Amino acid sequence: MSVNLPLLAFNDVYRVKQRFVPQPGSPEEDVKPDAEICVGQFGQLINTIRKEWKAQENGTHEGLVLFAGDVFSPSVESSVTRGSHMVPILNALGIDAACIGNHDFDFGYPHMTKLVGDTNFPWLLSNIVDTETGTTPEPLHRFLVMERCGVRIGLVGLVEQDWIATIPSWPNNFAYRPMKEVGLELSKELRDPKGEHRVDIIIALTHSRVPNDIQLAKELGAVKNRDTLNEQGVDLIIGGHDHIYYIGKGADSWEGFVGHRDRPGSKEDDGVRLIKSGTDFRDLSEATLELSAPNENAVRRRVITSLTGKHHYVTPASATSPELDKLVKNLLESVTKTLREPVCFTLTPFDARSEIVRTQESALGNWAADVLLHAYDESLVEKDARVRFKKDGEDGKALSEGADGVIICGGTLRGDSQYGPGTITLGDILEIFAFDDPVVCLEIDGKGIWDTMESALSKWPAQEGRFPVVAGFAVQWDHRKPPGQRVNSIHLIVQEPDHKDDESDASCKVTFLEQSDGTRVEVKQANIKLGEEVKNEEGGRTYYVITRDYMAQGFDGFEALKGRHMIVDDEVGQSMSSIIRSFLLGSSYIYRKTQLKEAHDEQVGHICSRTSNVLKRHRTRQNSLSESTASSPVKAKYDLNHLVDSPVASPIHPSFKSIVEAATGVDSEHVSLMSSTVSMSGWGLLRRHVVEHDWVTIREALHMAKHEHMSDVDPCDGSKLRHQTIYDNTPPAEKESGETKSTEKQAPGLLVDERRKAELDDLSSDVAVVAPQVDGRLLDVAAHEGKHET
Repeated sequence: MSVNLPLLAFNDVYRVKQRFVPQPGSPEEDVKPDAEICVGQFGQLINTIRKEWKAQENGTHEGLVLFAGDVFSPSVESSVTRGSHMVPILNALGIDAACIGNHDFDFGYPHMTKLVGDTNFPWLLSNIVDTETGTTPEPLHRFLVMERCGVRIGLVGLVEQDWIATIPSWPNNFAYRPMKEVGLELSKELRDPKGEHRVDIIIALTHSRVPNDIQLAKELGAVKNRDTLNEQGVDLIIGGHDHIYYIGKGADSWEGFVGHRDRPGSKEDDGVRLIKSGTDFRDLSEATLELSAPNENAVRRRVITSLTGKHHYVTPASATSPELDKLVKNLLESVTKTLREPVCFTLTPFDARSEIVRTQESALGNWAADVLLHAYDESLVEKDARVRFKKDGEDGKALSEGADGVIICGGTLRGDSQYGPGTITLGDILEIFAFDDPVVCLEIDGKGIWDTMESALSKWPAQEGRFPVVAGFAVQWDHRKPPGQRVNSIHLIVQEPDHKDDESDASCKVTFLEQSDGTRVEVKQANIKLGEEVKNEEGGRTYYVITRDYMAQGFDGFEALKGRHMIVDDEVGQSMSSIIRSFLLGSSYIYRKTQLKEAHDEQVGHICSRTSNVLKRHRTRQNSLSESTASSPVKAKYDLNHLVDSPVASPIHPSFKSIVEAATGVDSEHVSLMSSTVSMSGWGLLRRHVVEHDWVTIREALHMAKHEHMSDVDPCDGSKLRHQTIYDNTPPAEKESGETKSTEKQAPGLLVDERRKAELDDLSSDVAVVAPQVDGRLLDVAAHEGKHET
């Protein structure tokens, strides 16, 4: 006999609370401009619908709640929790099965295994194979079989290749298999009448674009307009990745669906059975599959005879779940507490004042842009039969320069304050990098870059947000010239591909801060070396440029960036705060692991084969540094006032504790730096401290953050967050820590004073030390000439 199978579906959910934006087709309501919707309302909607389903004897409802990927990132909260806060929320929704999405890898595969492992439902990834084991990567599933309404249902998870190529953290041993090939293979296995599964229907959860879903539906027979009774394939596709609501033309009726029939790529839809359910806990699809009576002589024991459904909208008037609201409240309180935790210590100010970042080259802007330049270095992107972004080699050396440059704007840096010198908290990072639009990578010609820079410089001296912040490019401009004609030249910056420790190396600029006893601090950065000229020419040579999605859409005067070919687009890109946070975590990880003896480190082991080589190189360099003859047994106390005006930078760093111990004369059994470690008794063997900045070191930090577990150096206790439930009445316990920040403003450049010494007592020894600096990459020749004249 025929049967009706109820389903609920959703995908791409990021924010637990958000401002309500009315959608076409949603109920008309008189709402306030600042009205919000929340996941509690979404959860209540699911519960209300599910209660109408029949229940099995064990309490399982006779229907399925299916999720099609992307939940752990990006959002403001996920920049703090690395997705952990979403685990108890998902667990409370009563999901039956899910397919992994691209953003679920944003914090790396090792961390994703923790997130997925703590959920109470299974996750699918059918067409990716771990080549080391020959199986689906743990803890994901190749397929699932469930029974509802007397129907045996096969579930598979298929993902497109396009977004895999743009994930920096994608493991080298994960191999992609075509969706069609795997879909047919699994159909044969699951439908085999002599096999153990003998499913009636197969539903594919996918994470791919609308055009790819439509093509896959036609290839696998998820269609209305042809007889598929004796075809291998799937019966229905429930998709994610596109943040739109789209119902394929194979649906017989769909209440509340108002459009997107003319969406680019959907013209090939001539009757596919496809459900894509919008985004962000505001859209929910309710579907009913009317299934035929079983046919034991056909390949497909049952087929869909009718597909009907409804688009449910979450609005400010929607009922909410008090239990889920309480859970969200507890989780957000934990997030707020974590914001007070330190993530780095800066030797020079994080100066985000508008009069600085919107009118001149800024140290903070340079530091941030340098990190963003390498955000997608490991992504594989093919263009014109060449790989512009390549995986780093197993020996730890970067094989590719990644993106050519970064162009963001001064308005990106918020807060309008000076932070430090001193402790920088996670809250400070989110305050400075407040925008959550994705960081993208686009392809642009030389004229486009010139036009972009001219527009960015056109409003000077007004404190306009469009003033440029760059990395990878050296730009000379002249404010005396009229707007639109201010750029004199643009060159690519060339930097050595590997570390050097030769003080006489002309390519490396070193600032020495000598002490009376011979102890010194060195701040090292490669000199700006001009490379290829970026010519003001249309067509021809193109460049890969990192920017914000906001700018890529042409806002704030950046029309020259609009409509460019996207290499990493808004659906794949990560938020700026998440990238900066990953860099700081990776830096702390390298520092901590470098302090372990190599034999112990090898015994513990690493997830990524490259890690041991990176750490070994750091240890080797440290040992060579410790043999320097410049030493003194006298305890030193000094400041770094001269460092503020030094034209060198350091977004990578020793442990702050080790520097301050040297600076304050506190005895230590082990003084440790990012680039030098010296075991000693007292200070008799102390040689020097080195703070270093180079592109390879940035890459290494970002790589570690995505390929190793960061829990030991993460101030957010993700495990406690993930194990919250709707039955808990209190938020997870806050990690023990002292007060990490004072509202008192600091004197620029001062490294150590009595207040900061006390502050150090509460800091982890793993906190990274940074020293953002101006280096002349955005040179106003008029101002430069004026300084020399005076």
